[in-house]
Amino acid sequence: MNLPVDWETMWLGGFCAVGALGGLPVRGADYAAHPPLDELLTLPPDTALRADVTLESAEQSWSQRLGGAMVLLARDAYRARRLLHQAAGIQPGEWVGIPANASHDLAESVKHHKAAPRFLDFDANLRLATPGTRYTWTQVLRGLWQPQNAAWLDCADTLPMPGAAERSAVTLYGLHLADADDRSGALLTFNDEALYAAVKALRQPADCPNAAQALAQCERLPELAERQSANLAEARRGLREAAGLATHEPNDLALATAVAVQIPLECDVATFYAYVEQENTPVRWLPQIQPLHYAALRADGAPDHRGTAANLARWLYVPVGPDYTFEEIKHGVLGIVKAAEYLGVRWRNNPVHAAEYADLMDQTYGAGHDAYRPLFALDGAFAAGD
Repeated sequence: MNLPVDWETMWLGGFCAVGALGGLPVRGADYAAHPPLDELLTLPPDTALRADVTLESAEQSWSQRLGGAMVLLARDAYRARRLLHQAAGIQPGEWVGIPANASHDLAESVKHHKAAPRFLDFDANLRLATPGTRYTWTQVLRGLWQPQNAAWLDCADTLPMPGAAERSAVTLYGLHLADADDRSGALLTFNDEALYAAVKALRQPADCPNAAQALAQCERLPELAERQSANLAEARRGLREAAGLATHEPNDLALATAVAVQIPLECDVATFYAYVEQENTPVRWLPQIQPLHYAALRADGAPDHRGTAANLARWLYVPVGPDYTFEEIKHGVLGIVKAAEYLGVRWRNNPVHAAEYADLMDQTYGAGHDAYRPLFALDGAFAAGD
């Protein structure tokens, strides 16, 4: 067995900033890595399908995969939401809480039910404000963080974690099927027996996915999740120990496709992101993936939408794939580390280590050096993130 990687001491001694002192990026622009999980969620079109699969048998298999949860399959996430809204008895004009950066699909499913979306602000850790509505959707982007007290949880952009214990009244997942009839598939799991029965009674044959494909995705999931989870854990450990920045604990209900890293308050968001990108690091900015919904910016939208947008803007998305090699994980970590080093926020969450490292740079390079200089107070850790 390989010994654990010592991320904390892997890269010491200062870096040469790309575009500033002629340094080389982490990767060449044409570097080809294994695909991230985002590109592998969809069931491969050449997957062998069984001919004897029924909707009931596919649901039974998914229920067993998810620890005996009450499970219903639907043709797609939009239809699953509409069935749930109808079963819950949401009235025309009734407010339904959704995040200020809710997906277009989620917002439209509420509006098409003739309900009124109430856009909710979220804090620096992306936790939703108290809704004040009878029903609220918490939408966790690609499984990146653990939701808090979510009644209805929307994880339609990823797959469930095998064995996930259902805690929300309802959780929605995508099945990501490659169906020719545009039935991408969705999975609803319930912790509310009455709501489960009501949705099941409303569902019609046209509301159902391809059962054989749904079963194939269920059978494919355990190995995919095991390899992805191991790589996510290593990438996250590297980012926390080598960069010293806040990251999110992944959602234990939904399979995360990346690690979320927070840009410290002392650092300008655009500058940090630009430095990471210049390393050819495969990073994305969370507002690029799911920005604030345009209606959240209106007078009747999210009350503090500017603050909410600023909170969202401080999170970066570092993709991870189940087939990533250690070298590929290392490249994703190193791009963040170099940006944090250049901009004086490396080890922001470990000020004692930051002070020791800054002293090492002074001893190594002498006064007036261009190596690491922390731009934050060294007498306490930054509290945001985990």
